[in-house]
Amino acid sequence: MNVAKPLKFYTLKEFEELPREDGWNYELIDGVVMMSPRPAGAHQMISGNLFSELRSKLRGKGCAPLLEMDLVLENDNLIPDLMIICDDVNISELKRYEKTPKIVIEIVSPRSVSHDCIVKRHKYEQLGILEYWIVSPEENCVDVFCFTLNRHEHCCTGQIKSYVLPDLQIDLDNIFDLSF
Repeated sequence: MNVAKPLKFYTLKEFEELPREDGWNYELIDGVVMMSPRPAGAHQMISGNLFSELRSKLRGKGCAPLLEMDLVLENDNLIPDLMIICDDVNISELKRYEKTPKIVIEIVSPRSVSHDCIVKRHKYEQLGILEYWIVSPEENCVDVFCFTLNRHEHCCTGQIKSYVLPDLQIDLDNIFDLSF
């Protein structure tokens, strides 16, 4: 007979004191610790491409992209692949981000699809994130969810356009280019 082990719920303080193994990302969502392996090569390349495009397009406009930084809000600790912040902070002293970013971006893998598309999408909306991008390397597509306008766009060609930052447009070809 199988017996389910009771689920342990953690506070943010307990989560921060947990021992960590190298090679894993640890997140705390609604009191539950979630672990995922560090991203593979294609994921890293797409993340770098996106960061480069975002940095270039946002420079001098009061916003900046952050790569894989802890986002701590309302007793949750998430690690989005990228987020765009638009407030006056000293980036060089930032260890984790504790305000609501404008946009959060997740790059999905076959193992993370349901987590990123269901769990994190719901959590980001609940936390007041204005816009959420789900990047699919398998499809070479990006889903843009604007929670404030209740809009969703599935982009597989052309440009991604932000609802929250209307001047932000990025060519999809530049994101999914894995060449050296």
